[in-house]
Order: sequence, then structure tokens, then C-alpha cells
Amino acid sequence: MFLCLALIVVSAAAAQDVLVRPADVLNIAVLGEQSLSGKVTVSEDGSIALPLVGEVKVEGQSAPAIARLLVERLKEYVKDPQVSVEIVQRAPFKIIFTGAVKSPGLYAIPCDARLAEGLAACGGLAPEADLRRVTLSRSGQTPQVVDFRRFLNEGDATQNPVLASGDHIVVAQRPSEPENACRILGNVARPGAYEITGPLTPWDLVAKAGGLLPGANPKEAILKSKDGEPQKLDMSALMEPQALMTAPVLKPGDTLVVPALNTQVYLLGGLKAPGPYYVPGSARVMDAVALAGGVTDAAQLDQAYLLHRPQSGVGQAIRQPINLRKLLVEGDFTQNVELRAGDTLFVPVRTPRGPSVFERAVPFLGPLLYLLF
Repeated sequence: MFLCLALIVVSAAAAQDVLVRPADVLNIAVLGEQSLSGKVTVSEDGSIALPLVGEVKVEGQSAPAIARLLVERLKEYVKDPQVSVEIVQRAPFKIIFTGAVKSPGLYAIPCDARLAEGLAACGGLAPEADLRRVTLSRSGQTPQVVDFRRFLNEGDATQNPVLASGDHIVVAQRPSEPENACRILGNVARPGAYEITGPLTPWDLVAKAGGLLPGANPKEAILKSKDGEPQKLDMSALMEPQALMTAPVLKPGDTLVVPALNTQVYLLGGLKAPGPYYVPGSARVMDAVALAGGVTDAAQLDQAYLLHRPQSGVGQAIRQPINLRKLLVEGDFTQNVELRAGDTLFVPVRTPRGPSVFERAVPFLGPLLYLLF
């Protein structure tokens, strides 16, 4: 009996205080009172309604605190009430996306989601988006300007912050282009529009844009004039001395696209080395996990999912569940889905916990076991 009591005390001390928010689902159990027990959803005003006690304000309180509050309310009706409260479902975050995104508006996204997931949920970025100026505004804090391009190009996780409910994300637009400018897109350091101040060849434009990024494929570049049809351009051939004199000279309104050598995907969450990766065109989920160094100990393997960018580039991202436990542990290769350009593989991570109940119980159990035996 003493041993059980000690374990109960230690278990209660180990519980983490997570604060309740509107739309959270609570499971309330009143010992011996089935009519007072069950699941309730926290209303928009942060309260719950229960028989006998009526409305109770619970927003901003932990589950143990709510249990104590209900005990006090029930004492008038129930002799020695025993109440337990558990948060069984967290409300999704409500995030506002405006600016240069495909579908601006209010979106509900999973708890602890990061900026990349949020942008995928609203359909992705508009062509005119300036990824270096993404502003995150949060109540009571100074707005934070995020350079999202650093996350995409360098895997800098500090530029892919965790979102909180009520955040407002504004994606800036690039400045309007001068009339005598040409554009460069694709795998270069600084895509965008550049003013033509003299004779400008494709390689001159690449230099203005900061050079090629790893994974660029200059052999398959595409050059499109303002009113003409796109044409393939082997920029590698233009590096030959005899080709320098015949290299095309860019005109205002021209667009040069330097594609990726392979498919680019984004690997996020419970992976040992998350970030953007280039994978072969026929790569599958298992290939991507291997590239990212495998999963971490905290990864929730059965909760992973893929976000597929719409092939048209317009509309909501498509979410496809991927059970990595079945794939990696049970060898279920139906989960080894082929990846498409722009896909995001996200592996949720379990909330970090403190020492186990047994580890916390050792200081209590040692003297107790000595007295008992």
C-alpha cells in the first residue's frame, strides 16, 4: 500500500503543466459519478459547462489546476469528490497568412507546426514573394522578420520558427521591376530582376545573381524572351572560348531559368539532419529518410505525413499520411511513396519528458523498501 502511494505521489509530480486553450478537448472523470464524467470541449470564451457546477472558466489553466477547481465546486453536491482531468486533444493553431501567398486567409494548422508547414497549408508562396522578408507578428512581442530563403537554401532552422496560435504571417512582395530589366529564376543564390546597364550574357546574369547553387543544372537552362517561346540553353557550352563571341545577349523582359539537377524536397521534424535536399527523380520516402541521417529517438513514426505541392501550383497542399513505423520496422513498402518536386516530409516529435516515474520514485522507494523488507 505504501509503495502504491509513493508511486502515485511521484507520478503526479512528473506531470507537465500544459495550459488549456479554447477548442481543446478535456476528459473529466469524477470517481463514482458517471453522469459527471466524460469528454468536454473548451468553448471559444475559454469555459466548459458541467452538470451541477455550471460554467467553469478553464482557459490558461493546467489540467491539475482544473481538477482542483472542480473539486471545490463539487463539494456542495458530492461527498469527498475525487476528480481527474486530462487534455486528450489539443486545439489546432489558428494562423493568419497575408501578402504574397497563394491563398491568403485564416488557417487551422497542427500544434507546434513551423513556418514551412504553415506556408504549405495556405497553398505555398506566390511568384512575387520576397522570401527574405517574411514577418511574424505575435501578440505582446516585437514582430520578427524571417529570412525564409536561408532555411530553404542552407537548412538554417532558426529561419523556420515554431508558430503559435494567433500568429500573423505577412510575406512581402519583391519591389516592382525596372523597365530595362531581365529576370533569373531557379537554382541561383539571389533569384530576381536585374537592370541591364550594358551587354549582358546569361553567365553575366548568373554572376549578378550570386552564382549557381549546389544542384543547379546549367546544361538544361531555359531562356524565354518577353514575347517569344521558351528555348533550351546549354550554358555549359557557352563557357568554351569559341562560344563566347556567339553567346546570346539578354534583352529587357528576358527570363533565364536555371533548373535543379534533381528533385528538391524538404525533410522536417524528427530527423537527424532536417532541411532541403536534392533527391533523384525516382526517389521514395525511404531514400529521403536515409539522406537526412535517419529518424531521431523522439520521432513519432506512425504520425508522419507528406505535403504534396499541387501540380498546377495553385490550391491547397495535399496531405498524405505516411506510417514510418510500418515502413521502417515492419517492411510495409506501400508506405514507401515516390516523392515529387516540392514535397515536404514531416515527422512529428514527441514532447520532451522528464525522468521516468520509476527514476523519480527511487529516492522515495529506497527507504520504504528498506523498512518493508
